[in-house]
Amino acid sequence: MSKHTSPEEKLARKRAVWLERTQQILGVDKAAAQELLNVERRQSLRLNPLIADPAETLKQLAVIGWRGTAYRWATNCYTVDEGAVAVRDSAIVASGAAFIQNAASWIPVLALHPQPDQRILDVCAAPGGKSSHIAAITNNRASLWVNDNSRARLVKTQTNFKRLGVTPTDTTLFDATMLARKLDGELFDKILLDAPCSGEGLMRLSRDKDFAAWSVAHIKRLQQLQKRIITQAWEVLKPGGTLVYSTCTMAPEEDEAVIDYLLRAREDAEVIPFKLGVPNSVLPLRSWNGRPFNEAIQGCLRLAPSEDIEAFFVCKLRKSTDIRE
Repeated sequence: MSKHTSPEEKLARKRAVWLERTQQILGVDKAAAQELLNVERRQSLRLNPLIADPAETLKQLAVIGWRGTAYRWATNCYTVDEGAVAVRDSAIVASGAAFIQNAASWIPVLALHPQPDQRILDVCAAPGGKSSHIAAITNNRASLWVNDNSRARLVKTQTNFKRLGVTPTDTTLFDATMLARKLDGELFDKILLDAPCSGEGLMRLSRDKDFAAWSVAHIKRLQQLQKRIITQAWEVLKPGGTLVYSTCTMAPEEDEAVIDYLLRAREDAEVIPFKLGVPNSVLPLRSWNGRPFNEAIQGCLRLAPSEDIEAFFVCKLRKSTDIRE
């Protein structure tokens, strides 16, 4: 691109590239891709049994004007069809009895299937929404280790935890690319890696500001970071343990390609297919830019943008207990 290209031309070029990539990823025409990339999501919320009885919280929400329906695949989770502002500004949310959260954020936690007494690590935890969901499902009875590499974000996470009634076992400020060395022999039954990503699931084709940081070059830089982090996370996973990798992006470089990298690098890694009945599920890619992916990647979950759930990618992996020479 010429150094004399105007900001408007650069923006138009970025839009065109993202649109073309989306057509390829989802297998749709230009008009369909434009519609998907401009879809407006409605809010959703999760009721928090650590603070209040969900049935009672539902009654209180109805009084302030909330109307919504339950998600069939996620317990205590609801759409917000009416009363979004009232819910956001309510004492119910302020108390932690309800938590406004995009529905896609529940999927990695449900795939992880956390249980009481398990040692669970959330590698990139801030601002704590997924960790708080783990705590709610296990009634604070899991040994929950929460990590992030940003002090400011970790402080925000701790504030959220106090409001949501979450009691983590440990909280650390470690660089995830040096996780194994920093943890010094600690091992976990289950690990959640909601990786830093390009965030395409949060973008809109019509919003100029969303393209400020987005580029294919940035995606490729993030891919290298994701590969380093997932490799480190794998080192601290117990044999027989489960790691769930997720991103809020559609970029294959950050999704299927990262899982393919791990499968090639580690013989003890296997994909565990899972199904939740999420309506906007689409098939993972078998290849990208002419490079085929491991066939096992078809067991991952890829979501297209939708009104209820943002674009997302989730893969559940198991560390084999086989000892190989």
